[in-house]
This record gives sequence, C-alpha cells and structure tokens, in this order.
Amino acid sequence: MSDTSSQGSEDWFEQRSAAGEGAPIRFVERRMGGRRRSDTRLHAEMPQSLLPAPSVSLVIPTRNEARNVADVLGRLPSMVTEVVLVDASSDVTKLMARSSRSDIRIINEPAPGKGNALRAGLAAAHGDVLVAMDADGSMSPEEIPRFVHPLEHGFDFTKGSRFMAGGGSLDITPVRRAGNRALVEAANLLLGVRYTDLCYGFFALRRIFLESLDLRSTGFEIETEIIVRAQLIGLRIAEVPSVELPRRNGESSLRAVRDGTRVLRTLLMERRLQRAAGGAGGPLSEHSGEVRRNGAAPGTSLPRQGAGERLVRPSERSRSRDRSVTEGARGRPMNS
Repeated sequence: MSDTSSQGSEDWFEQRSAAGEGAPIRFVERRMGGRRRSDTRLHAEMPQSLLPAPSVSLVIPTRNEARNVADVLGRLPSMVTEVVLVDASSDVTKLMARSSRSDIRIINEPAPGKGNALRAGLAAAHGDVLVAMDADGSMSPEEIPRFVHPLEHGFDFTKGSRFMAGGGSLDITPVRRAGNRALVEAANLLLGVRYTDLCYGFFALRRIFLESLDLRSTGFEIETEIIVRAQLIGLRIAEVPSVELPRRNGESSLRAVRDGTRVLRTLLMERRLQRAAGGAGGPLSEHSGEVRRNGAAPGTSLPRQGAGERLVRPSERSRSRDRSVTEGARGRPMNS
C-alpha cells in the first residue's frame, strides 16, 4: 500500500493496536533533503514497542483561560503523569485548574509572552516526554497519545500539522492560513524539508534534548524556533495530523502580522547561525548528516552569537591549530 498523492516522497508509518482494534496511528518522517534513495514508498508497520512506557509531562501556558482550562484538564488521557501550568492570568485560572486536577503544578512566570511561559514550563517538567499544548480548547487532549507514539519508536520530536492528510482547522482565518503557508514554504526552502505546518504549538519532545535546543524566543515564534532547532541539531522528527478546533471562550492574543514577522525573523536568524556553525550553503542533504559532521550532534547546541563575538567555523579553528603546531615545531630544537 502506498501514499504519494499529497506527501510527495515522504515516508508514512502506521501502528495498529495489538488487538487490531481502532484506527491506526499514522505519521510522517520529515528529513532534510527529503527521501533517501534507499527508502521505499510503502507504509511501514511499526512493531510494538518492548520498552517501558515513558512518563509524560504536559506543559500548558495560560493567560486568562478560566473558562477553558477545566474542560482541557478533564479530558487528559491516563498516560499524562504530570501537568505543569505556567500562568500569567489576572482571572481565576489557577483556581479552576486546581479544582480540576489537585496534583497540578502551577508556575508563575512574570515575564510576558508565550515563549517565556513555555520555556519555564519545559524546564520545570520531569517527564521522559514533554508535551505542549494550549489551554483554549483548540487542541484536543485525546490526541496526546498520537504525539507520544513516535517517541516510543525511535523518534525524538513530534510536531502536529493541521494541513497534512487527517488534519484540519476549524479556527484559522484566511489571513493566518496564507501567512502560515508562506512561512512553511520559506522554512522548507531554507532547511530542505517538506513540512506542511509551522506555526502550531502542539508538539512532543524527548526531554533529554531540551537543553540542546537552547531555546531563547519570548513570544509565539517559539513554536517555529523549536521545530527549526530540532531539525538543525539532527533530531529525528515525525509530523502527525492534528485537528484545530475553535476556541471555546475568549479571544486569542495572536497578532498575525506582528507574530508572523517575528517568525520569519526567527527562521532567518537560525539559518544564519547554522551557516556560521559550518553548515552547507544550501539545504542539508541528510536529516542529520551535515549537522553532525559540523559538530552539532544531538546532545549539543549550535553556537549563539553574543555581543561583540564572532562565530568561528570549524575549518578556521583547524587552520589556526595547524599554524600553532607548525610555528612551535620551527622553534623547537631537534633531539639527538
């Protein structure tokens, strides 16, 4: 069975339950450079995992979501072992959250912005797997197992997509849809991947890679920063379909033009950092090969440029080291 109509040369995987009940979990692997020549176009059935189930922490940033948070927390699957709520509300969001789930951990983050809240929550979580979602009811808690599943089968990062087969959005406006499509095409061009969605904050990550991502964003652009940096440090990424529902109550603080501009700026900055770290001038040809050869394997971070600092390519460091050795040898007397 093959599926090449909408996904081009990407690889679909599927997993059915041991009893054969229910719909299969399907997802797509996203690699730099697309498909490798040796890959097949067939659905690959993932074997049942023999590893113990990972602990799952759910991170939810909130700002005045008192009318929504109880519904979200009341529908969490049993696999979620920890809930971290990062709150910056002036209403009774904390009270509603505590009444819905007594063991919830609530963190106050004084710095404004979704990026600050998400970074604080991810850093405070203890689970093997970190899942992030919004509290406005637009993301279904019932989809969480779909995000965790690839991480139990060799993947490192799972991102949701509203625009791949099986996904959808009942909330996105025409302006936001057009902006997201333009940003996705820009990311695909810069990184050499085949993403179908970029500005969507539903994702799952193996916690051991959190430090390597070295997240810095303060606003909505953090959703893009996480995806791009996961790709650049060589994580194995799966894209799963997700359905975005209308907000239950209240208004979103997202501003399409302002936040879209910040997302584009983030894309360009990350691309410059990749080149400064010794990456290729164009899209990378393998999902991790070029990055690892240039010293940014999983478990490490790409260098960040501080004030007054210049990033040094690995080749420059090698030439400098060779000159030092040569000059030292010239001034050293030969042993008799």
